[in-house]
Amino acid sequence: MKLLQKTNRAYLLVSGTAFIIAGIVFYFVISYFFKDQLNEKLFHDIRNITRAIKKNGTIPNYYPFIEIREVSKQSERSFKTIDTLIFNVFENRNIPFRQISLISVINDKTYFIAARDTLIEEDDLLEVIAIVTGLVFVLLLVGLYFINRKLSLNIWQPFYKTLDELKEFSHDKPEFRLSSESELYEFSELNKTLEKLTRKVISDYQSLKRFTEDASHEIQTPLAVIQSKLETLMQYPDLNQDQAELINSAYVYTLRISKLTQTLLLLTKIANDQFPEKKAINMSDLLGEKINMFEDLISEKSLILNKDIKLDCFLETNFFLAESLVINLIGNAVKHNIKRGMINIKLDKNLLEISNSGKMIPVSTSKIFDRFYKTNMSSDSPGLGLAIVKEICRLNKWEIKYVFEDNLHKVLVNF
Repeated sequence: MKLLQKTNRAYLLVSGTAFIIAGIVFYFVISYFFKDQLNEKLFHDIRNITRAIKKNGTIPNYYPFIEIREVSKQSERSFKTIDTLIFNVFENRNIPFRQISLISVINDKTYFIAARDTLIEEDDLLEVIAIVTGLVFVLLLVGLYFINRKLSLNIWQPFYKTLDELKEFSHDKPEFRLSSESELYEFSELNKTLEKLTRKVISDYQSLKRFTEDASHEIQTPLAVIQSKLETLMQYPDLNQDQAELINSAYVYTLRISKLTQTLLLLTKIANDQFPEKKAINMSDLLGEKINMFEDLISEKSLILNKDIKLDCFLETNFFLAESLVINLIGNAVKHNIKRGMINIKLDKNLLEISNSGKMIPVSTSKIFDRFYKTNMSSDSPGLGLAIVKEICRLNKWEIKYVFEDNLHKVLVNF
């Protein structure tokens, strides 16, 4: 939801509530003041009628507005104010009246004197107030619409321009700069802060990229030298059994360190999006090629391979990342399979599914893609294969999940 829409809803909610309350208050205020003014008029009419009777003896009735009748002798009664209904023959219905009456003794005669005037009917008053309130509310809505439209086009324009430029931001563009300017202090400060932040991001990215490249070179070079010297040592003819085993063990561990370093550096590069080149990759051909690469291992474990690969399934991605994804998934299915087990590989334009047979193991689906997570702690695998797969999927905005069904460990990648 946009900010303007949210504020508009708040304004409308508050305004609507205020208008309803104002309409109710307005009704009671108008009703009170109308009756108050009517009371003053009727009191004045009663006094005039009383004076006229004293002067002239009597005056004619003007029913229903003036009613004068002589009544039996009784004590005088002061003013009495009531609302009453009187039938109107012309409208054929009861009409509400405000009435002030009294019992007065004038010239030794007792009179009932009543002065009346029509009241505004409640239904009519409510209808008028509702119509007026509704019209004002509609005018407010129209006004808010045009004001917010103008705000959106003028005041908020620099904000939206900044937002569009940030969407195009990439940490491999060292000259990134926001071009939008605003007279508003808040937007100006926002742009300054964002520029400072983007410069820091670019600087950190460049530093990390240099470190990754330097580490790749500086670590692999001495490891290669150590491996070469260990290979030379293993060629010495006068080595005894214990010495040969020690040298071989050191050689194996240098290979594992070299592989672990390369894998960690690969993860860092993927996490920092250092594979920007993308093109249409034929995943069907790539999958077939990598399956052939694992043929010897599959035959060695007597695995049954089932393939359901649709032809010409293209994905827009980096070739190296697509290759790493396929190699890690197939390698994982072969490595963690059982003797004479099964591997199922399915591919279409929306899904890649690779499953392998195996016993159910206490694997946490939330941890299986974590770095260094291994179900078999004695395995010489560093536990980074699925972590690489997860990073590749995150970078390409693909969905990946693991399930165990029908004694099969399944990894599904939704493109």
